[in-house]
Amino acid sequence: MMRMPVDVYLSPGDLTIRAQPAKVKTILGSCVAVCLWDPERRIGGVNHYLLPIPVGEGARDNRFGLIAIPALVLGLTRHGATVATLRAAIIGGGHSVGAAASTRIGDLNAAIADTLLGEYGILVVTRHTGGAFGRKLLFNTGTGELLVRRLGQERSA
Repeated sequence: MMRMPVDVYLSPGDLTIRAQPAKVKTILGSCVAVCLWDPERRIGGVNHYLLPIPVGEGARDNRFGLIAIPALVLGLTRHGATVATLRAAIIGGGHSVGAAASTRIGDLNAAIADTLLGEYGILVVTRHTGGAFGRKLLFNTGTGELLVRRLGQERSA
């Protein structure tokens, strides 16, 4: 399933925007990746953030969903995308087995994506979040094709 050549490996805290087709790969645990694609202009982008909101003074970078999601939307519009035609996928937000509900950072990461994408009016067409497992994703920025594979086994707490 994940055997297509990869053009970009996205590390935590990174984002990529591609006006030309590219295959972007990343691996997620509690982190979340938001994939955005404009089917009319056939351009897309992905971010990979670790926490929902900045912590501490001066922490204003793409490690945080509150920063990374607007940066992704802005970057795509600068490349010609239209917010009204963007389609989104929210991937990741897993949690470790036995994690208390109050400490499930993955749930908070997914929630900030829902909130911000809703504020932009961007339709979420795919959601693969939660659970006690990580994920590997491969996103084609030219076609919007998204492949997600679970890592490990889901276990009951």
